[in-house]
Amino acid sequence: MIRLAAIRRGAILGLLLFAATFLGASEVLDGIAVAVNGHVILRSDWQDEVRYEFFVAAKPLQGITLEDRKGALDRLIDQELLREQTGTSEVRPASPEEIEKQYEIVKADYGRDHGALTWSAVLVSYHLTEADIKNHIALELSQLRLVDAHFRPSIQVDAAAIADYYRDHMAPHPAGGQRISLKEATPKIRELLTQEKMNQLLGPWLESLRSQAQIKIFAADSPETQGQQ
Repeated sequence: MIRLAAIRRGAILGLLLFAATFLGASEVLDGIAVAVNGHVILRSDWQDEVRYEFFVAAKPLQGITLEDRKGALDRLIDQELLREQTGTSEVRPASPEEIEKQYEIVKADYGRDHGALTWSAVLVSYHLTEADIKNHIALELSQLRLVDAHFRPSIQVDAAAIADYYRDHMAPHPAGGQRISLKEATPKIRELLTQEKMNQLLGPWLESLRSQAQIKIFAADSPETQGQQ
């Protein structure tokens, strides 16, 4: 499955031109990180994204670097560009039931892999709430549906590609175990290859959306915010 956190990892075009545009009031400037086609992303949104990404990666907040923050801002820009596309499409948003189900999966997975702390303690350590996690999940589910609806109809996976994947990645177990037949494996392989192709197409699409967007970055990372999330 495509993860939203991995949608865009490149550097922001023109990121070194931080604070090139000035607003009328300094307190407003301090609150805004970037504007995408007139939509404001606040510093608090930026900070929340960094915390969430470190939570997902199970990395301590004390290790946040300037590059981590730049990467999170980059992904916030891409999220906003996709949000705009969602607003013009017929993709339905995730339902409360779907969000709750995914939340319980995230909670169970985290507890299994990082059982030293209770779930509540983990959230406190990352300065996150259940509502924060669910909001991120809702965004991810909606935007993943958008990506799927945008690309899947045009993707064709032929029999040769499926056979090649089966040959290269589904060899028998070294101990002599049996592997499923090509016919049985075909639906799963087709979906894996479709997801792979969507990942490949997503980067160029985002670059195209960026080239048409008005993106203004108002604030660079500041020393007082590094490692103090």
